[in-house]
Amino acid sequence: MNTDPTQAPAERLIACVPLLVAVAEAGSFAGAAGRLELDPSAVSHRVRGLERILGLRLFDRTTRRVRPTRAGALLCEAARRTTADLDRTLAAAREARRDAAVRLSVMSSLAMKWLVPRLPLAREAGIDLALDVSEDFTDLGPGGADAAIRFGIGPYPGLHSTRLAPCVLQPVMGTGLEARFGRGIDPLDLHGPPLLGDLGRGRNRTLVSWEEYGRRRGRPLPEGTPRQDFDRSDLMLVAAISGLGIALGRSVLIDDDVAGGLLVPVGEPVRTEVAYWLVTSPEEADAERIRSLRDWLVGLMARSSRTRLAPPVARP
Repeated sequence: MNTDPTQAPAERLIACVPLLVAVAEAGSFAGAAGRLELDPSAVSHRVRGLERILGLRLFDRTTRRVRPTRAGALLCEAARRTTADLDRTLAAAREARRDAAVRLSVMSSLAMKWLVPRLPLAREAGIDLALDVSEDFTDLGPGGADAAIRFGIGPYPGLHSTRLAPCVLQPVMGTGLEARFGRGIDPLDLHGPPLLGDLGRGRNRTLVSWEEYGRRRGRPLPEGTPRQDFDRSDLMLVAAISGLGIALGRSVLIDDDVAGGLLVPVGEPVRTEVAYWLVTSPEEADAERIRSLRDWLVGLMARSSRTRLAPPVARP
């Protein structure tokens, strides 16, 4: 296990690059919140959390504006350069991709925890993928992606939608916590480890929350349960592997870490209403390269052990 004391602050700083750029350019938490589609209170909370982890004051607040401190100005400028470098690199990657490649839009957590490690399998299957990693919906068609993997209830009006796999919520914890608490611990026990969650984006986040998990099991979360939320699922799972608490993992995303012995399932799995979908424009749906991608994804996700652990969802 990596014991580098700078790892956690560095990871948090990288995750907050868009936040630093937005606050520095907008000059206020409210302006940054508008750019990031967040509540101003959420922006203020995340800035304070970053300052606490780094041990630095990044912004001086007034009633009308926020101004970067010396340390804040240095980090905001580094965030701008990082964003500019990524934009240039992405543009170059798009130029370099071959015309035969299927440009697939995918969320960062799914890309990092599941799809990227399987790219060699795609090449073996004769599928050439160019990934467009984004948390937002991407335009499909000319000038946009050829297809996208979306996470939601579906189907999607105006698009050709194929349900790839259901989503099962499975609490998981790192081996360090397993040694302390054992696999028999119930994550809904008030006196257990903190619960790690994924705030995420969009209307589906309440359907993959600890509250939803408790409702599906008929056991509401006890008041006072210690919690820690993250912006992305992959960061939440890194925290679980590091022993910070029990994460509410999603099928597919946790498969490799469970198989590799980094995460241990605890508690009962619960199937939800949301699922993974492959969406394309109706015009592209029957193209040979899209059919090949669709068949490959369906077969690969069907082999996910976690999608078969829970019975079909029952609406409460």
